[in-house]
Amino acid sequence: MQHHTLDLEIGQLLSGPPLACGPDVPIREAARMMSERRYSAIVITEMGRPVGIWTEHDALALGEDAAALALPIRHAMSHPVRALPANTRLRDAALRFKREGIRHCLVVDQSGRSLGIVTQTDLVMNQGLECFLRLKTVGSVDAAMPLVVDARMSMHEAMQRMRARRLSALVVSYPEGDYGIVTERDVVRFAAAGALDGLVGARASRPLRSLAHSQSLYAARQYLVEHRMRHVGVIGEDGSLAGLLDLSHILHDIEDGFVRELQMALRERDDALLASRANLRLADQVVESTLDGVMITDLDGTIERVNPAFTRLTGYTEHEALGRNASLLNSGRQGPAFYSALWRSLQQNGHWKGEIWNRRKDGALYLEYLTISSICDPGGRCTHYAAIFADITQRRETEERLSYLATHDALTGLPNRTLFTERLTLSLARARRSGKRVAVMFLDLDRFKLINDTMGHGVGDEALTVIATRLREAVRETDTVARLGGDEFTLLIEDIEDIRHVGQIAQALLARVGAAMHIGEQLLFVTPSIGISMYPDDAREPRQLLMQADRAMYEAKDAGKNNFRFFAAPMTSSAMERIVLESELHHALEAGELVLHYQPEFDVASGALVNIEALVRWQHPRRGLVPPDQFIPIAEESSLIVPLGAWVLREACRQAREWLDEGFDFGRISVNLSARQCLHDGFLHQLTTTLSETGLPATRLQLELVESMAMTSGRGGIEALLQELAARGISLAIDDFGTGYSSFKYLQSLPVDTLKVDRSFLADMSEPGPDVTPRVKNSAARDRSIVRAIVAMARSLGVTVVAEGVETPRQLEFLREIGCDRAQGFLLARPAPAESMPRALEAYVAG
Repeated sequence: MQHHTLDLEIGQLLSGPPLACGPDVPIREAARMMSERRYSAIVITEMGRPVGIWTEHDALALGEDAAALALPIRHAMSHPVRALPANTRLRDAALRFKREGIRHCLVVDQSGRSLGIVTQTDLVMNQGLECFLRLKTVGSVDAAMPLVVDARMSMHEAMQRMRARRLSALVVSYPEGDYGIVTERDVVRFAAAGALDGLVGARASRPLRSLAHSQSLYAARQYLVEHRMRHVGVIGEDGSLAGLLDLSHILHDIEDGFVRELQMALRERDDALLASRANLRLADQVVESTLDGVMITDLDGTIERVNPAFTRLTGYTEHEALGRNASLLNSGRQGPAFYSALWRSLQQNGHWKGEIWNRRKDGALYLEYLTISSICDPGGRCTHYAAIFADITQRRETEERLSYLATHDALTGLPNRTLFTERLTLSLARARRSGKRVAVMFLDLDRFKLINDTMGHGVGDEALTVIATRLREAVRETDTVARLGGDEFTLLIEDIEDIRHVGQIAQALLARVGAAMHIGEQLLFVTPSIGISMYPDDAREPRQLLMQADRAMYEAKDAGKNNFRFFAAPMTSSAMERIVLESELHHALEAGELVLHYQPEFDVASGALVNIEALVRWQHPRRGLVPPDQFIPIAEESSLIVPLGAWVLREACRQAREWLDEGFDFGRISVNLSARQCLHDGFLHQLTTTLSETGLPATRLQLELVESMAMTSGRGGIEALLQELAARGISLAIDDFGTGYSSFKYLQSLPVDTLKVDRSFLADMSEPGPDVTPRVKNSAARDRSIVRAIVAMARSLGVTVVAEGVETPRQLEFLREIGCDRAQGFLLARPAPAESMPRALEAYVAG
């Protein structure tokens, strides 16, 4: 055949009818037929009709069991059989081979009768692009490094790998350093001989034939034809194997040429429409196949032609659209002025493009990107308009959604930090022109983390949504409320003439946010702390205003929470000190600057050592020993308290184990816990791991919780945690007892064995003197009564009482009188490092 062009019909490539057999022919016999006639596929027919196909690739599914070769071919064939009409153009067949990833296709006549099989090889050998093949080299083709297996691999495993990775061949590596090859055609030959067992190295064709990467694709194709091969190795510049070239690589490059040609035709469609109506006929295939809607009208807008995509996008069939005016798609969203401008552009420029809202047949509106071009005859007279459009509704909705999410908080719908900063910048620009003030408020919710920790993030999120609504309703529409993240909100108040108005707004926010809210069955009270900075009084830049409002908010918290503070310059040093300290605390954890000091507890009656409490200290390289009251609150408000608490627990347990190994019987080691730490998801696992790795018995550990956390825990899950800890033999103590709102009834239900009376109750029991006022005497008497009541109550519950802060002999004598169990304080022993603990105890006993 000499007629090798892109328009060649595939029926002309056939050399005869396909190799065929019946469905009951054994697999081995079918393989023998293919091997002898060197066919890559066999068609299975029944009653003269094709019912399946078995290819060289299908042979890879055969196993080592020789009995499988005796099975009828119907068990191994693929079905249904893909077929193409004999008049299919070569270009279209190549595109289908590429799109569907196939290497064989049945060719049928108009009645469906099989004429033969066209293969990937046929397409490569008959594409008629010798010039193209001569210009391109073997190295320009993406012939990737093949699968290389060891010669000692079994033939069965090699076939499995080829099938799993859809390979038509694999390369075999021999110990001598050379290569061989096994192809699908080889597997068919082995199947015909009943020899699918053994090692792949013994079955491979050796050596692997190869070509240099610099040779042309044309030479490669001729080499494959001459040697009746479909695979050839590619040798790189360094002389080593760089890839494996097969016919599919050559076909892929040719197909890319087809695709580029089709894409060029699509790009030129507008020029074709403008050229003449004759060009419209030439572009029919493009118009019919494009995913864009096409509508051709006369000069009055009467529809003369539409494509299938028009029906899919608008809902109107060709029959319903032809003869009607294009205005049937009019949505009513654009007014007369819009259409006047559109027609004016068409008449003056010959084209118009832009976005337009139209209406589908079912009434739904959609946004389309529309291009309208004039079509003129050879004399230059405009005869038609061609409209090409695409539905961009979903794309626009996605863009708007992404734009919204980029500038708004997903939970509350409020502006986020980015949008707030933009609005603040614009607001300051307006204020510079008008001479009015602008207020920036930084609002943080007091103890909101406790809600998340005890009631769950679901309740916390609902509360944040309610608070966001309250904030929006409390300010004007022209003002901005934003959520920066967590429980932090910011407000932008514009056009301020009197600063007292800002204070009134802040006071109203305190009342509105602090009001009770019902979340499910819970009644919650959340109070805010608000910091305020003013433009231009405090700063003139957005970032500075926000920082100063943040610092003022911390001042409001330090002043007792649930109030507001205006920024004042003197607060800058203390606020910056807080920020610096938090940053240094982060470093302290990593640098090993934290240390533990230990303070004993003694039996009041006998003076015996019964417990040792671990107290964390910060050995700062510049500040010296930093006490916990300066850095623990900062750790509590940040995420540092969890890793800090984990370190304290592990170090205390390690030291306690070391003391036990030395023979020092200290009773129990006591460690303080924070709410955030013990409600952390991994706390129990962490505790178990710590005890296991340090070797400390659980009965030697006491965990201390502050009273407010233990007594308000029934709804938040701490009670269940305490029960689990007690079941493990861990002692539980309530620290700072008497300072909160204790429920004795609830205390009775908790597995707590120790109460530590807050040191404030002993503070006024100093030695009496002439300067002691009646108020102090009354306060001391009241405190003594409270301590007596706590001791009596604890005795009735069988709970041990520890008095903290014992500093004078008078205080210790009072504790003996009322029967208090244990005492702890500077009078008895000061906190000391682990190595000083034995000497400290000796000094107490000697005293």
